[in-house]
Amino acid sequence: MPPPKGSSSGPVGLGASNATRLKKKRPTVPKLVGTTTHIPLEIPREPLPEKFIVRPAQTSSTNSRTVQRIGICPSVMKGLGVGAGDLVIVRQEGDDTGRAAVGTAWTGNAYSEPSLVYVPAVLRACGGLSVGDAVTVRKFTDDIFEASEVLLDETTPDVDHSADEALHLYLTEALIDLKHVTSGMSIECIYRGVTRSFIVDSIVAAEPGDMSMNMSQADISVNMSALDLDDEDLTPAGPHVFLITRATSVNVVSHESAEADLEPVGPAREVPDVTYASIGGLGKQIEVLKDMVHLPLLQPEIFTRFAMRPPRGVLLYGPPGTGKTMLLRAVANETKAHIIRISGPSITSKYLGESEQRLRDIFEEANQKQPSIIFIDEVDALAPKRQGGESGEAEGRVVATLLTLMDGMETSGRVVVVAATNRPNAIDEALRRPGRFDKELEVGIPDANARLEILHLQISGMPHELQIDDIENLASRTHGYVGADLAALTRDAAMRAIKRGLSEGIGQDQMRIRRDDLESALTTVRASAMREIFLEPPKVRWSDIGGQEYVKQKLREAVEWPLTHPDTFKRLGVTAPKGVLLYGPPGCSKTLTAKALATEAGLNFMAVKGPEIFNKYVGESERAIREVFRKARAASPSIIFFDEIDAIASSRGGSEGSSDRVLAALLNELDGIEALVNVTILAATNRPDVIDAALMRPGRLDRIIYVAPPDLDARKQILQIQISKMSVAGDISIEELADATDGCSGAEIAALCQRAGLKAMEDNIDAERVEKRHFDGAVRSLVKRITPEVLKPYEDFRNGITTGASLEI
Repeated sequence: MPPPKGSSSGPVGLGASNATRLKKKRPTVPKLVGTTTHIPLEIPREPLPEKFIVRPAQTSSTNSRTVQRIGICPSVMKGLGVGAGDLVIVRQEGDDTGRAAVGTAWTGNAYSEPSLVYVPAVLRACGGLSVGDAVTVRKFTDDIFEASEVLLDETTPDVDHSADEALHLYLTEALIDLKHVTSGMSIECIYRGVTRSFIVDSIVAAEPGDMSMNMSQADISVNMSALDLDDEDLTPAGPHVFLITRATSVNVVSHESAEADLEPVGPAREVPDVTYASIGGLGKQIEVLKDMVHLPLLQPEIFTRFAMRPPRGVLLYGPPGTGKTMLLRAVANETKAHIIRISGPSITSKYLGESEQRLRDIFEEANQKQPSIIFIDEVDALAPKRQGGESGEAEGRVVATLLTLMDGMETSGRVVVVAATNRPNAIDEALRRPGRFDKELEVGIPDANARLEILHLQISGMPHELQIDDIENLASRTHGYVGADLAALTRDAAMRAIKRGLSEGIGQDQMRIRRDDLESALTTVRASAMREIFLEPPKVRWSDIGGQEYVKQKLREAVEWPLTHPDTFKRLGVTAPKGVLLYGPPGCSKTLTAKALATEAGLNFMAVKGPEIFNKYVGESERAIREVFRKARAASPSIIFFDEIDAIASSRGGSEGSSDRVLAALLNELDGIEALVNVTILAATNRPDVIDAALMRPGRLDRIIYVAPPDLDARKQILQIQISKMSVAGDISIEELADATDGCSGAEIAALCQRAGLKAMEDNIDAERVEKRHFDGAVRSLVKRITPEVLKPYEDFRNGITTGASLEI
């Protein structure tokens, strides 16, 4: 059998140039490391299905070998005569091109359907397979060759394609872990925090002289002669499989770097593929860009007529995922401008003066290919502040060069610089002035109307069964979601619809996104603005809280009404309450009420525990307060819940300490220069007398609500809620228990029910229900902690009487 060649019947991705390479590198018989022993099996095999249908296989990001595992039903594996880890070949039915997917057979509980074969995306691409294709599956019986050299083609965009020694070692280990590779296979790895993508371009087999001692030339001759007998087999030849060893050499090339020699400048060009019509929620920003970019590029003579210098720079700033880069791509597409995208890593060089020269080359190319746009992504990394020498000498030279080049754009014609960042305050101040960046345009977190536009655009291109109300409801609930989050949300819903369709055997034409798909996706896709401080949303409803109707109503007025009836507030000239303080004895549902409010209102909920704010380093506690409010503003409408607020807002006096500075920072955030819009402060304490008076004035904590112990009706409701979750006897009297728990808090009543259940288990561990005697025993052991003496300080505070009594309980 001749050595493997990169002919047209070979695997995908192996062109004529690679075929020539294989011929030149392997003039002799390649080294065989595995052959097929043609011994008939006498073990009875299960009947195989007439055809197999391709389904996608799940792969793991932590186990690279999963990209080669082909999932097969155990009975089918037995019929094929293969075991887990053996190589199998999957080929599209009727395909005579030689393209096929080769991988290791794998089984498990997920692969129980005999007629289905689960092929990972990497192998589907190699074999030219699609989900739903009819394929044949058989044991791989061809020879396996040892690879002496593997050539990888890097396809990662916007990275430095020069491969250092460490990357070579990293890729070698990745290939050794894969063990078997074929030409055309794609490989991904995370190197220095960046996901790098490669394609196996060509493979050179080992020469006979490199053979190991346990395989002689005679053995290979016999094996090759035996393989020649298979020429009558009508099955098309499959891709050649190579074994990767420690002796295999791995080299990296890049078609982009090869083509770069033909271009005057090295940075990657981005081909725009979006228009203004495909962007939702950014209408105001698009109008500004039309004025600042379209006119200078398409009609510069207008500025000459008015003796004006056209704008040369625009700075887009805002949180990640809001659409800054997409805006630029739309501008480039609408204006048909030549776009050059640069970033810090693509410019920075370790050699003196080379970074500055690359910048000059980019601006020179922009002048030659007008109209053109220079897009500087993450400009804060390229041009950081130069104060105090923190940016370093090299960064300072790059900033100075960039300033000089932008100043020299006055006579450059139709060239505009657009920069993007999510850290505008980290950019050198010299760039942020008219004449350089003439306009700073915020691309912020979208509001409800903008989210509705984005969702309409995302869902309009997908088959769905959604109504307008469903999309509007989703838009009103996704507070803090940026455009990228909403795109991820719709993709996740689509994937759930696809998985459901595959599991139910529904055809592709009948797969639709349903409302429950969006609801399920909403539980897994989180708002970007809330990821650093994300808490699991509390699943508490108003119906889970017995009594406290007055407290519930006041909280609805303070939080829900400003969101649901903004026109009424505006018409009447009423300002929504900014903050609410809940105070009362412990165990009276203050924290539970805050959770229910967050759930019922559907707002972003941020819980702040008082003691967690303090830091031993000066200024860090105040920074923590500022960060909480900054994120709450970004994710508005939102609720900031300060539990045990007395820990950070106690009365000021005596020597200046960290608690006084934290309180001052809190007061400034509540009623400072920067307005607190659509952010509600909810605080809870059982020691209201120690809270500083400045915090409890109107305009800060507007509503001060006393959460009293439950009355008789409230106790009945609490008992009903608790007993409804238990299996109890029919003779339990809620009225009697409500009378017996006079003076108990809601937490103590809930504990009473739990204690009765434990007594039932003490009598009989297999008890089916809780009897009346168990509740009676729990009542007898009940200790009431809320006495008239405990309530008097709260009543005095409520009535505005200063008694000096301590609220210690």
